[in-house]
Amino acid sequence: MTLDQRANALALFNRLVSESFTLLTVATRHFRLAATFVDQPHLNLRAGDALHPAVAADHGATLHTLDRRLAEAGPLIGVPTSLLA
Repeated sequence: MTLDQRANALALFNRLVSESFTLLTVATRHFRLAATFVDQPHLNLRAGDALHPAVAADHGATLHTLDRRLAEAGPLIGVPTSLLA
């Protein structure tokens, strides 16, 4: 990839993010909530993965994911999820 291609790709990505996504902040309370999810063995969530539904839960958002484990755990902890296939 050339420097011009890289710059164009980055500009396109930044435009996509600003026009299409809502960025949510991550706070200490989200890490604490994620820890409670990890502490539930039947959810089979890893620490880093548990942070995503914790943030979604706090913001009342639907979690869209390619990760089947996250999609299956979401409803069990009250987080709406959508498995993208």
